[in-house]
Amino acid sequence: MVAVADRRLDRTASLTAQLNAAQRAAETLRPPGRRLIDDPYSRHFVEHPALRAVLAHPRLADAALRGIDRLWGGLHAHIMLRVRYADDAFDAVIRDGIDQVVLLGAGFDTTSLRRGTTGVRVFEVDAPTTQAHKWPVVQRLLSARRECEITWVPCDFEHRVLRECLIGSGYDPSRPSLIIWLGVTPYLTRGAIDATLADLAEICAPGSRLVVDYIRAGVAAGRTPWKSADRVARMVARRGEPYRSDFTEAGFDAVLTDHLFKPREHLPVEGLLNRYDPARRSGLSGDSWLAVATAIRV
Repeated sequence: MVAVADRRLDRTASLTAQLNAAQRAAETLRPPGRRLIDDPYSRHFVEHPALRAVLAHPRLADAALRGIDRLWGGLHAHIMLRVRYADDAFDAVIRDGIDQVVLLGAGFDTTSLRRGTTGVRVFEVDAPTTQAHKWPVVQRLLSARRECEITWVPCDFEHRVLRECLIGSGYDPSRPSLIIWLGVTPYLTRGAIDATLADLAEICAPGSRLVVDYIRAGVAAGRTPWKSADRVARMVARRGEPYRSDFTEAGFDAVLTDHLFKPREHLPVEGLLNRYDPARRSGLSGDSWLAVATAIRV
């Protein structure tokens, strides 16, 4: 167990998770030619009155996203395109016959709703406070769909042992799986990241795949060439969910390698935009202080 200061997450659902859901919902309202993702479910997790007001009209939503991008360049593009990146990984493992998908720190992620399919079991792992808000909404949205099998795994990465939580919920460590771990590592201590990767190395069969994102070195301390990154770091700290860990690409590769995951690819924001929006129709900033990576369990 890693001792940390009192956190907002210990008392209530993650506000960051709700903000991300609102951004995905707002992106879905943009014109098809500029839209990076289509996520009709995210709006159901937005409860804050101000955020719901923004989603009341496509023009309001678009104006809000343009404002976010001007102030916090790179953030919105990353949050949208890491979804596309993870969706591609999900589709690839299904084609390859992998039938276990683990969403670590699932927040209000809608992968289970958008990608869930017969024969694939999705384990949603997150803090109990966030899951308590998410579960009833998902149950309502799934009332007419029975092909998606979701297993809820309450687990706080700072206080619980991940491998025990997963295996106790029916996860099979003898079969390969896909681990999607997005929007979490910046908020964890380095000790919690190492402990989580060690647990994954122990319970993930060879051939298992990992999709994970991180913030670039210097962001947590507010010392980067990107003013947008420094603004975001101050904002999340004021909300009680401060950034705790950041990495260089080589440093993150070393952490993955230490825990038996062979790095395969890194894509910063600019790389994600080049892959998914090469014509830059979205008009979004490419400030590359965030990145997503893939690795395979050897």
